[in-house]
Amino acid sequence: MLLYLCRHAQTASSAVDSFNGQRELPLTDDGRDQARKLGERLASIRWAAVYRSPLGRTRQTAQLVAPGCDQIVLPGLIEIDYGSWEGLSPDQARAKDPARYDAWVADPTTTAPPGGETAAQVSERALKALQQIAAGPGPALAVSHKATIRILGAAVTGAPVAAYRTRWSQDECALNLIELRAGKDVFLRLWNDTSHLGADPGATTRGGK
Repeated sequence: MLLYLCRHAQTASSAVDSFNGQRELPLTDDGRDQARKLGERLASIRWAAVYRSPLGRTRQTAQLVAPGCDQIVLPGLIEIDYGSWEGLSPDQARAKDPARYDAWVADPTTTAPPGGETAAQVSERALKALQQIAAGPGPALAVSHKATIRILGAAVTGAPVAAYRTRWSQDECALNLIELRAGKDVFLRLWNDTSHLGADPGATTRGGK
């Protein structure tokens, strides 16, 4: 079956790239416009199922991408828990505990933000959510979050999950197409596609750090 996996559209936090994990933030006006554009791109698809994380920004995005469709909440699709770094910029988080922050940057699979999750924990729950989706009908739409999708992309391809922040991109309202095949490995058919947001990918995606 085909899974159309997208990141939620822009929020005030994603616009400035601060740590926003499991707190609630609504879509911005630009974010709602992004989601409508993705909905127009995918308007010909008859969704067999629509999944999302428990957070409101994925609900808002799914409503605009697949209007009128029932939504199934999968807790495993929720964003990483940033703990006490929630709402901070990277510089602010590092200032609170430089050693902890540097250890997290070096290997987020073994070090978590204070009170938060490791990338390994996110990978485990996101893979379980993918199994739940694979057991259902397709084509399916799923709306999730930046870190969760990046970690999932690394995990299903056998890439180092520890490198998800430096090697795996995921822009606002980006589209990923994943082929879930019974008895076979997951197959990535499309990744971080933002063509519905503009013709120049250099203008609709962010550079690496």
